[in-house]
Order: sequence, then C-alpha cells, then structure tokens
Amino acid sequence: MSKIYTSLSAKELELIERLILDHGNVVNFNMIYEKLAKNKGKQEVKNFISKLVKKGWLIRIKRGVFAISSIAGRGNIELSQLSIAQIINNESYISFEAALQHYGLFDQYLRVVISVGKKRTYSRKFSDWTFKYMKVKKDLFSDFKEYNLDGMLVKIASKEKIILDFLTYRRNLYDLDLVVEKLREYKNDFDIERLIKLSEKYSITVKKTLGLILDLLEINSDVLYEKIKDNKNHSFMTSGGDVFVAKWRIYANEKFIK
Repeated sequence: MSKIYTSLSAKELELIERLILDHGNVVNFNMIYEKLAKNKGKQEVKNFISKLVKKGWLIRIKRGVFAISSIAGRGNIELSQLSIAQIINNESYISFEAALQHYGLFDQYLRVVISVGKKRTYSRKFSDWTFKYMKVKKDLFSDFKEYNLDGMLVKIASKEKIILDFLTYRRNLYDLDLVVEKLREYKNDFDIERLIKLSEKYSITVKKTLGLILDLLEINSDVLYEKIKDNKNHSFMTSGGDVFVAKWRIYANEKFIK
C-alpha cells in the first residue's frame, strides 16, 4: 500500500490506513479529528484535511464529508452514484431512472441521478454527474427501501413508487412512453395490486393516467376504476392531450389509447 500512496508522508499514510480500517472509504471531519485530536487543534486538523484534498487523497463530497481516493489512483473513488446521492442528502430517496437501474430495469448510462426529499429542490454537481433533489409533500415521502451499498444504507424507491413518481412529477410524452415500456417489458416485476393501492393518496389525474395505461397494457384496472368513477371532473394526461377518453374522463395523446 505504501507504494501506491507515493505522495503521502508516513503520517498521512498511517492516517489514511486507519480511517479505511475503522470507517471504510467515506469519512467526515469528526472521524478525522478523532484520530488527530491528541496532537492537533481543530484548525490544524482543518488545514491538514485541506492539504489531503489538494493532494487528491481526500475528495470532498459535501461540507465536512469526504471520500478517500481509490488505491487505483488519486482523484478516483470507488462509490456508486446511488451512494453519493445519498451522502449529499441522506434525507431523500432515489427514484426515476437511477432506481429502475438499481432493479435491473434500465441499462443506459446516467449522468443525472434524481432523488426525492422533503426540504427543497436543488442540484449538486459532483465529478461528471449531476445529482438533483425534488421536494415533495411529506405524505408522499414514503414507500422506499434501504439497501446496503458501499457499506452504507441507501434509500431507493420501490418499483411501484417509481411509476407513481413518474406519473406525478414527469408526466410528459417521453416519460410516459418509458413507463409504458417498463410495465410492458417487466410486467411480472411489478405488483399491480400494490401499485393501485399506493395510488390512493395521489391526485385524481395520476389515478386516471395510471388507469388509462393499465387499459393500454390490458392489465385489469377495475379496482382503480371503482375508486375514481364518481369523479366527474376532467383531467389532462399531458399538456398536449387532445383525445377525450370517457371512461377515465381524461384528455390523452392518441398513442396511449387502446
């Protein structure tokens, strides 16, 4: 290992080794300070950390949190996009394409990872990736699972929750096509009964859109229809929906009509 960290002094190398041994590849200021507190004050530790950051052996993910460089070379980290997304905001869950990818339902390379949280909407750049965080109502911040990735717990939306997130926040032609594609290709991977149950707390437009998609895919939508049949208001599946579907009382693009 000493041959790999050629630009580290003996003391720096020892610290890196101890941190990896005790905490893995992600550390925070307090973890580092704990190792150095006997000989250094807080400002000295901050200066020491800055030195390791400049050397490329610590990579700042967010204020006070760092990844230790991969042994393959300075500036490289062995963390997944999902782990980094959770480190940046641990009060969020990962959804949309990145979550589909986690379940093996999406195979394109992602430069943008979108998570859902309760506080605010914002973006953060890290390495070659963009991490976006969408603010949602507290009652919709639910139905995610925690998975152990890179030695940490990462919150990822359930498969059914991913579909509802798309229908709520990204209801456009491209993303609706993606939803239909995934439900068609991986029909057995989704629990349709649970999907319908989860949709109860979503808007009437989401319910109607889901019902129309289920009909398109020849999946029984009777339970969902019973829940919304008395609603006489009309909805729009997308901003450009121009064909009225009487059953669901929704204006939809023709391509989504069976």
